[in-house]
Amino acid sequence: MSLKRGVELIESRILLRELSNHKEFTDFNVRALSFDSRNVEHGDIFFALKGINVNGRDYIAEAKSKGAKLILSEDHIEGSEVIQVNNLRNYMGEVASRFYGEPSRELTTICVTGTNGKTSCVESLAKLAYKSGSNCGYLSTIGVSLDGFDVIRDSVLTTPDSINLQKTFSEILDFGSKFVALEASSHGLEQKRLGGTSVKTAILTSFSHDHLDYHLSIEDYKNAKLSLFRDLNPEISIIQIDNDCGKEIYTELLNKDKAVYSVSNKYAADFKYSFTRNSGNRLDMELTSTEGNFSFSLNTLSSVLASNIICSIAALTLNGLNISNLIRNVENLELPKGRMELIKLKNNNYCCIDYAHTPDALESALKELRNSFDGKLWCVFGCGGNRDKLKRPLMGSIAEEYADVIVLTNDNPRSEDENLIFKEILSGVKKPNNILTLADRREAILHSLECADHKNSTNIVLVAGKGHETYQQIKDKKLIFDDREVIDKYLSEQNVK
Repeated sequence: MSLKRGVELIESRILLRELSNHKEFTDFNVRALSFDSRNVEHGDIFFALKGINVNGRDYIAEAKSKGAKLILSEDHIEGSEVIQVNNLRNYMGEVASRFYGEPSRELTTICVTGTNGKTSCVESLAKLAYKSGSNCGYLSTIGVSLDGFDVIRDSVLTTPDSINLQKTFSEILDFGSKFVALEASSHGLEQKRLGGTSVKTAILTSFSHDHLDYHLSIEDYKNAKLSLFRDLNPEISIIQIDNDCGKEIYTELLNKDKAVYSVSNKYAADFKYSFTRNSGNRLDMELTSTEGNFSFSLNTLSSVLASNIICSIAALTLNGLNISNLIRNVENLELPKGRMELIKLKNNNYCCIDYAHTPDALESALKELRNSFDGKLWCVFGCGGNRDKLKRPLMGSIAEEYADVIVLTNDNPRSEDENLIFKEILSGVKKPNNILTLADRREAILHSLECADHKNSTNIVLVAGKGHETYQQIKDKKLIFDDREVIDKYLSEQNVK
């Protein structure tokens, strides 16, 4: 891509004025964009970003030595290749979008935010679109798909950096898909990773306590989420209003005469749904919508997942897809891995794998299982290290309130002492002596399954916290570990049919 005619790639008067003083920059080809000096090659633009732990300015010399033609930094640094740009993260998104031909403007871009439910909303949306004949690429916590069906690679971040995000948009567009759905995390929103993205539709699935290791307060966390609706100016907003944050932004957008639609199980809404649980561990749904009333069944026992799917149906309907076709295709919709994934054990016993790693998600999962099954409820869980410590006692308290048996174990302790994590979880528990701690996660899962299967009573075992993840991070090692594989191996050894 050429930077001729005053470097039209970058839309900044100050930057253009600075570049005009450097004749060597008026006409050169850009090979690639990078904010990682290790990846820089001759002819690249290097963004010297300030991070939490490192500052890109410390790697400018390396980028120069590798042939970076243009270097952008928020700091003023002497040198003809270095241009100072305020709010560099914003500009990186704009530059990346232009570099890849502004792909999000040619796509129907649907962004989903919320404490919980982003992945199930994004993936169900893309799969429903695919089944209805409109390919929808997606970027989720689990993986990346160009068409909504095949996953081409695993994800590294919930919301990719600006450069990789725009590159993926371009890949989805080149593949021929007309829709794209992506998760917008609070980190991604605060770090302006969606800069340069044209958002057609924005969805809020939920809001509750999380990520206070990164955000200074719950209010800061909320404002990061709501910046999707306030700062990125979506044409359409879809809000789940069964939480206070949802009610707040819905009212705010309504008062500003924005195109905003509500989803609710509790209140009058544009997409109001109700459900009953049937004997097949499914939900029988009733939906009253802007397009009429519908009855259908969902292949889940989770009302939370049902809410996320209703948000998906609303988004696709409001973007021109036929709701009747969507409803027909939703009955046997395959849900994301590790989201209230139910597995049959012996007799009438069950195991459920869920990604629940926040207080709200853990409470929801335990409530769903309590409402769906008779018998004793087991909860196997832990909390991640080097993350929000305030939620640990909350999760301990929730587990004690809703579960009959708790087995405390490691999640991803990372560099933290696992015993300190357990201690903080137990600080929220009234009767810590009733809780079994087995640090080895495999041992904890197997112990719970064996006890559940060999007791005379009916049992349901929730294995919470990791869901789809296929690794466990302990100290500086990333070890292969998959809750589902542990359970499957147990079942094969027990010859469970």
